[in-house]
Amino acid sequence: MKRSNPNIPILIREAAGTQPKVFARYDRGTETAHSLEGLSDKQIEDTVTGLVQPAQ
Repeated sequence: MKRSNPNIPILIREAAGTQPKVFARYDRGTETAHSLEGLSDKQIEDTVTGLVQPAQ
């Protein structure tokens, strides 16, 4: 994911026993979060892509 988006800062953290979520922080402190629980790889990719698009 980081190699595919070299100009977008991406931080990935692993944590056992937590719900899978993705967070996006935009200009002016705006932040959004989405649960990734139960999603397929393609659905996760689509969710992350949707969060990254507005940041470009």
